[in-house]
Amino acid sequence: MSNWKLDFFYESAKDENIKKDLDQTVKNVIKVKNEYYQKLSNPELTPEELKKFFEEHDKALEKGLLAIQFAHLNYSRSTINEDAQKLFSLAMDYETKIDMELSFWKPVLLKQSEEKLKELMNSEELKDYKHVIVKLIQSKEHILSEEAERVISALDNSSRSAFGELYGRLTNSYEFQVTIDGQIKEMTGPQVRSLRMNPDKEIRKNAMNEFFNRYEKDKIIIENIYSSIAKHYDTESKLRNFKEPISMRNLANEVDDEIIKTVIDVTTKRTPMVHKYYKWKGEKLGIDMTLADIYAPMSKVNKEYTFEESKKIVLESYYEFDEEVGKIVESFFDDGRIDSEIKKGKRGGAFCSYIIPNYKPFVLMNFTGNMRDVMTLAHELGHGVHGTLSSDQNMWNYHTPLTMAEVASVFGEMLVMDKVLPNLSEDDKQAFIASKIEDMFATMFRQNMFARFEIQSHKMIQENGGANWEELSELYKNELEIMFGDSVKMTEEYKYEWASIPHIFNVPFYVYAYNFANLMVIALYEKYKQEGKSFVPKYKELLRSGGKDSPEKLLEKLGINLKERSFWEKGFDFVERELINKLK
Repeated sequence: MSNWKLDFFYESAKDENIKKDLDQTVKNVIKVKNEYYQKLSNPELTPEELKKFFEEHDKALEKGLLAIQFAHLNYSRSTINEDAQKLFSLAMDYETKIDMELSFWKPVLLKQSEEKLKELMNSEELKDYKHVIVKLIQSKEHILSEEAERVISALDNSSRSAFGELYGRLTNSYEFQVTIDGQIKEMTGPQVRSLRMNPDKEIRKNAMNEFFNRYEKDKIIIENIYSSIAKHYDTESKLRNFKEPISMRNLANEVDDEIIKTVIDVTTKRTPMVHKYYKWKGEKLGIDMTLADIYAPMSKVNKEYTFEESKKIVLESYYEFDEEVGKIVESFFDDGRIDSEIKKGKRGGAFCSYIIPNYKPFVLMNFTGNMRDVMTLAHELGHGVHGTLSSDQNMWNYHTPLTMAEVASVFGEMLVMDKVLPNLSEDDKQAFIASKIEDMFATMFRQNMFARFEIQSHKMIQENGGANWEELSELYKNELEIMFGDSVKMTEEYKYEWASIPHIFNVPFYVYAYNFANLMVIALYEKYKQEGKSFVPKYKELLRSGGKDSPEKLLEKLGINLKERSFWEKGFDFVERELINKLK
């Protein structure tokens, strides 16, 4: 197993330099504000002055952002540690102070005429910041007054973000008791979830029953957290003049509302693929399928992998794709930038953290030893490759919108799939293909189901002033029925699953990005298979570009048109042709 070496940031969580760096960052950004407040609205603003503002903005933030990243990582590895909680809370307070002081620049710069902004945008001096100004012009009707922007920044840490943090602290503290081989075992959330892949049907059933019913016990808290987050998000979207709540996320993701509607519609209409597959799986396993069985292994012996075996598979997959990419992936292991061990209080799930372009992302996962964990390792290291290569950009262009954030991660999974598949026996090959189909379904159809649930639940909360546990659970149950049809039996506790999805609490309307990216990656991966090594430099250039242009324009260079409905259909055609039709 692997644990983080966070001394890259500070000697320990008690290092006095953390508070000093945060204090200094607040002073830095106040200085930047005082120096540029008048300049940014001055009609005589020059490209050189604006460029200097962008550069000094980055320099002012650097140490403070690293301190905030450290506090987040330190807390994620032990959410029940009081010192970690306090440091994280302190860092969030400082992040709010920093955001408040810097919230001035958009409304102030927007006092310039559109003609002036376009003149600045097209100047040679600002070529590295062109897309920043493009996005500013596009968001003009949604930017509030300077004072209103300051208030929203000030309240965030005690409103939507605070509710998301409460949800995380509550659910990460859960302990589950599951009976295995006649013994009651105490488990964390990630460990219980891994039992969905257990060969024993009763263990799967009991584990998921225990898991979802634990959330139901806190239904009053969770329903109120969710309603409060939705109300806060939707109120902000109205204040910012968005047609629908999801439109606010779409603008941040630099994608048209109509494209997202098309993706959701195409995916929903292809759900018969899911029904067909799970009917096949039920017949193959000789069982009446329930939702607890959707990840059941196809073989009676569930193959397990050590962390070292997983590391070897993932490294070889990336190295075979490209030497530079392989070295980037290997550096995560060498530098102690992966935390894989399961520990009580550790944040569930997995993520890759990068905040400034310094070539040093960090990965967290909860490794239980199944093939999905191998894929998760490949997935998060794909994010790491993206965060490393895009470090060529300045801070303003470093982060991609969510629609592009999952591209390298899903691409990494595809590399591992192609690496593992040829070396398997026929029976193991069938099991692996089935597992990959299920992963694809989880990324495409399930995330689409989550997105549909979010859209409808936000609407319900808006129209009725709130939604209780049963109303939200019935809404989710309806979405489960659309996705799975009559291919599986739905037990009562599964309608509570919505309460266990962190993204809908922490980042409203995030989830469609997984499906969006997965369908894009299928197109990119098919190009790689067709073009071979000549595709690699183009792919790396896409990752190096970070967020310096819109997804639409970046992908146009690779021959992808996001506005064509047929483009999105092709992803489902691929899954049916290359995976489902190869099952026997």
